[in-house]
Amino acid sequence: MRVCDTVRLLVIDQLQRVLLINIDDGISLHENRPDLLAYWVTPGGGLEANESFEDAAGRELCEETGLRIESLGPWVWSYERVLRFPDERLRLRERFYLASVAPGDINPTGLLSYEQQTHRALRWWSLPEMAQSDALFLPPDLPRLLGPLLDGDIPDAPIMLPAYTSHHG
Repeated sequence: MRVCDTVRLLVIDQLQRVLLINIDDGISLHENRPDLLAYWVTPGGGLEANESFEDAAGRELCEETGLRIESLGPWVWSYERVLRFPDERLRLRERFYLASVAPGDINPTGLLSYEQQTHRALRWWSLPEMAQSDALFLPPDLPRLLGPLLDGDIPDAPIMLPAYTSHHG
């Protein structure tokens, strides 16, 4: 199984909303989650050769949203998930960082071709909106996980989030 290090960004605005991308795979690529066809996820993606997590964070955010990182905050969570393709399985080792962005219009003009096929929408979500929604979020329980961060409770070391369960958060 191939392993891919990825960076994910928890972009939180002055209204305490988080920026999420709606992904629609059409078919579930997520091992152990056949229900995961369309879901909301933070901006981010895989590291390129010899790229640091910090450099990938800036590149991915700009490609997917057109926004620029003002400051990259701490690495707060780690999460692993497995994608299955017809010819391979891919283990994503994700690091989630807090990020502050410079004000600007969202303009996802740097999407890769497969992202153009799967990215459906960008949206700022408040915690109450997420908690009341039937939408699927990655990582699971994202609304519950965000609460402490929005309250300023930043972990001293990254927290390893649990793997998928049979229900969504």
